[in-house]
Amino acid sequence: MEKYKIVQTLKQGALGKNVVVIEKHKQQTTKTGRLLIKKVSCIDEQHANDALEEMLPLLKLQHLNISTYKELFITWSSQLMQKFLGQVLDAVEYLHRMNVIHRNIKPSNIILIDESYCMLEDLSVQTLMLDEAKWNIRAIEDPMHKSWMAPEALEFIFSLKSDIWSLGCIILDMATCSFMNKLEALALRVAIRSHSKKLVKTLEKIRKREIEKANDISDVLIEMLHIKAEDRMSTKDLMKLPFVKDCLLASGKPVVIIKKPLPTSVTETLLQGGLPSVLEVMNCFLDRPEVQVKALEQLLALVDQDKDLPWLLDMVESVTSIILSHQNILEIQMCACKLLYKILSKAFINHPDNVPSEKYVADALLSILRNYPTDEELLSMVCQMLMIISTNEDSMEHLQNIDTFYDINQCLNNFSHNKEISLSCLGLLWSLTVNAALPDKTPLKEAVNLILKILDIYLNDGDRAESACSALWVLSLQGCIEGAEFEHLTLLLLKCIKLHMQKAVLVNNAYQGLASLVRTSELAAFRIVVTDDNSPGISLIKETYQEHRDDPEVVENMCMLLSELVLYDEIVPELLSNSIHEMLLEIETRFTSSEELLKLATKAIKKMNEFLPKIKSEKTRE
Repeated sequence: MEKYKIVQTLKQGALGKNVVVIEKHKQQTTKTGRLLIKKVSCIDEQHANDALEEMLPLLKLQHLNISTYKELFITWSSQLMQKFLGQVLDAVEYLHRMNVIHRNIKPSNIILIDESYCMLEDLSVQTLMLDEAKWNIRAIEDPMHKSWMAPEALEFIFSLKSDIWSLGCIILDMATCSFMNKLEALALRVAIRSHSKKLVKTLEKIRKREIEKANDISDVLIEMLHIKAEDRMSTKDLMKLPFVKDCLLASGKPVVIIKKPLPTSVTETLLQGGLPSVLEVMNCFLDRPEVQVKALEQLLALVDQDKDLPWLLDMVESVTSIILSHQNILEIQMCACKLLYKILSKAFINHPDNVPSEKYVADALLSILRNYPTDEELLSMVCQMLMIISTNEDSMEHLQNIDTFYDINQCLNNFSHNKEISLSCLGLLWSLTVNAALPDKTPLKEAVNLILKILDIYLNDGDRAESACSALWVLSLQGCIEGAEFEHLTLLLLKCIKLHMQKAVLVNNAYQGLASLVRTSELAAFRIVVTDDNSPGISLIKETYQEHRDDPEVVENMCMLLSELVLYDEIVPELLSNSIHEMLLEIETRFTSSEELLKLATKAIKKMNEFLPKIKSEKTRE
């Protein structure tokens, strides 16, 4: 494309865009010297190569009444390339700042989510990367597998600079794809490990072919592809180069210029005023981390001094803005998170109808969750705040739409030992699921397994058991219980009721969960009525009634379960022989004013009445 000059862009067609061009070296101005290029977008490189191969025969066509093809070629959108490179560069810079080595950066480990977003995956650890036998097998099966690795990595020596080499190879591949095929690119990646002149010659070709930003790309590649690891630039220094800055800007990442910190005395002077003054300083010095920390600390003190300041909610936007502007600075994240937690907690307690509904609050909290996945103090606050904002309908819908369930599962999996995090995640799961119509049940089914594991370990912990029962109930309503989980979950819910009979909320949720399971599974129904070492059987229902006989809500949920159990003909005799019929008759006379409860009890009694003549007849014969 570099040898053509676009002189006119025609109307967009169904399959692509047509542009009128002239060859640069000829600079024709007459219409007969003009050519037409049809630009068609492809899904990926393979799609482009397949299309090119199919079209090659068209070059042979020669007919007076058919427009002939001059040439076919593949070109990359430089803007798109820079956008994805910027995102990957930013991800690698973050890993290196956290002192994490990826060790296996290559194109197949960069996943394109959509046209504007990609993710770096498949991080590895040194122990797994030192299995030489496996590496040699994979290298023989696929020579390309190791072609992205740095020279020292082939000797199983990994460092942050090894990632720099691999990323440099990706940039080199993208810069040469217009004039190198797959095998030529592979040979080049292998050659530059031992011959630096091979890289120099390739960079000359990139410049001669007038690849966009050829000089800037060359400068970056020279710094990234030194054979000796110690000679390569760090990610921090790469961020200062023009091409990398352009990539970061194209990806939407801000290019931060590190400035010399302001003297402490200056910062203290700036923050001497009251609240409006502190907020103004924060907004004016967003690029000064040291000022942000001091300002946040001062606001924390102000919030502690007054239990219900009218301006609390007015601070939310400023605090979330700081969180999103300084995602890489842990101290700011911690201070801002503490302040936001106090604001939201006070709002929830004193003004529950005014809990913030703006999307940026949820986005700020999830950014912390994803950027600091191992910091338990931060995660504990974030999970509690997410639960608070989920009480707002708008926030709840936003959280449902941005894959929050995967974040919840990650926290439950990694921090089941942390009670605060577990309780918050379980509460958030309940809040986001209870009245939702969710098409993708995959993360919810994964959550079931995680909660069952937590309940197995912490069955005696009343608080955990209560939250787990609530979450499992709504997950059963969503149809997320499968296979052997029915029996396992049924037994766990029965044990929860037995162990924590005095906790009315737990008992309510457990009985609702059991009713939902019985509605779906005959196995769950039979598991409830069988008495053995694992299950207390029907006696637990009678015990529950005696414990909560004056609580209409508990009795109603218990009757809900019974109304489902009587639908299984094989179970009704068991219920009758255990005097459940008499218990229901008593409930019917005691709760005449509870319409729904009465309806459930009457339904169960009616079904059991159908079996009474048959049972009496059998007793008479005996």
